[in-house]
Amino acid sequence: MIPKVAILASVASVPVLAGALVYNTGMVRVEVREKSPNGQHIRLAVPAVVVPIGLRLVPKEKLREASRDLQAWLPAIKVASEELRRCPDGPLVEVDSRREHVRIVKRGDALVIDVDSESETVHVSFPLGAVAYTASQLVSDAPPV
Repeated sequence: MIPKVAILASVASVPVLAGALVYNTGMVRVEVREKSPNGQHIRLAVPAVVVPIGLRLVPKEKLREASRDLQAWLPAIKVASEELRRCPDGPLVEVDSRREHVRIVKRGDALVIDVDSESETVHVSFPLGAVAYTASQLVSDAPPV
């Protein structure tokens, strides 16, 4: 009887642990709404824990290519994302023009980007930890200079 209870407890704990992992790493959210009469509305929410898994699925050659293209910027991206995590919450960038409004805000451990233009509204938010991790992976895969 006890082994069955132990197996059941183990199986039941998997969704709880998965939920805790998703909660801890955050979500990547993208929402795009076209303002035309028949405009598209796309909403996507993906657990940030998928980012490292996704990187493992990208062919090594493509990662090396991305590393070469971004090599000069990757250390700055990594450091900036790590430092932004330490900054207090609040607006980082606001741009207003006649045609669009752009706002970039740090909220918790996430960067939130909102763009409102004549043709569409775009909302993107992602955990800064995912950016730092991705940059680290690309730096480690970078070819020698």
